[in-house]
Amino acid sequence: MKHVTSTALAARAQENCAKSAEHSLPGMGSLTLQPAFRPVLRRDVMAAVNTCARDLGLRQGSVVVLDALLSCLPCQGADGREMPVSPTTLLTIYASNETLCFRAKGLTDRQLRRHLETLEQAGLIRRRDSANGKRFPVMQHGKPIGAFGLDLSPLFAQADEMLAMALRRREEADELRGLRAQILRLRAACVDLQLSDKVAAFVDGLRNLVRRASLTLTEARGALAQLTAVLFHAKPRTEPAFEAGESTSRLPAPIAHAEESACNGHANPSALGADQIDTDPYPTAKTGQTPASDGQYVRHTEQESDTKKRNARTCELPDWNDLTEISAFYPEPNSPQQASLIAFEFGKILRISQDILASAAQRLGLWELLKLEDRMAKQAGSILNPDAYLRSVLRS
Repeated sequence: MKHVTSTALAARAQENCAKSAEHSLPGMGSLTLQPAFRPVLRRDVMAAVNTCARDLGLRQGSVVVLDALLSCLPCQGADGREMPVSPTTLLTIYASNETLCFRAKGLTDRQLRRHLETLEQAGLIRRRDSANGKRFPVMQHGKPIGAFGLDLSPLFAQADEMLAMALRRREEADELRGLRAQILRLRAACVDLQLSDKVAAFVDGLRNLVRRASLTLTEARGALAQLTAVLFHAKPRTEPAFEAGESTSRLPAPIAHAEESACNGHANPSALGADQIDTDPYPTAKTGQTPASDGQYVRHTEQESDTKKRNARTCELPDWNDLTEISAFYPEPNSPQQASLIAFEFGKILRISQDILASAAQRLGLWELLKLEDRMAKQAGSILNPDAYLRSVLRS
């Protein structure tokens, strides 16, 4: 006969007692029937549900009710800190409707019942109804071993899957935010391109596309790929050139002749007309005095300021060979649009977020961003967080 310790006997007796209590009260939520799961903080579970609410088919009211149910779990430690929810925690909530309505931001009893039904259909809770429909705990040795009420076991049974889904949704949201910024940046670069009516309509529709709340990663990636192809194959828009002879030949003969006379320093009476000669506001010819300009056409020339000089320097294209790191990957671009694509693609290689790249391109300018990326590539071994490094540059 095997030797059985007193501890094992006590544990077996407690298990038999719990089973007998469960057998005597069918349908009760019990500690022995709860699934095994990894201990997790209820705030992490609530954050995951809030992130995946659309995937679960939940509206904001149902999420608030679930938060109220989670607040009823006995997770308070002896030191006042919140403890993780584990399989040894009774997951059946036996709080009254009045308590749940108060914790659910003042919902009515009718709204509470409707949201509880939605949570049950979503597979997050299970009803444990007593014979009279009341919620109450079943006590043993002064501690609850089971209860009739609302069981949260289905929620915690899939807690790991829900946390993984929430992490995936957050990563997709970050990537989608960067794709939106990149699409808007490249869409602005299409203004100076010659586009057909069909392509122009596609580019115009991108603004509404990126504003849509239901935009998916697949749609955003496809739109970015088409926009990139447009930028690579489209030609810059050329303005019609006007020569000096052309500009005067399009004017009427008297006006064109007057323009030539004014440029030569004298007026033509036959072209201007007698009435204009008599009403000359500057009658210097009658007094024999000449104006300070002496009949010469003087144009006001504005002096260059430091701001204009600085803007002129930023518009100049740098020598592509000076960008030693970037030029090793890409040939010299033929247009600012191609240079913009290179800046965003090389930023991906440096592990810089797309939204930060778009902000840097807007604040620093395209060529300054390329120089900064080239410098970051040279110091790649010492830059642990490229996003934080670029943010510090933008702040300074």
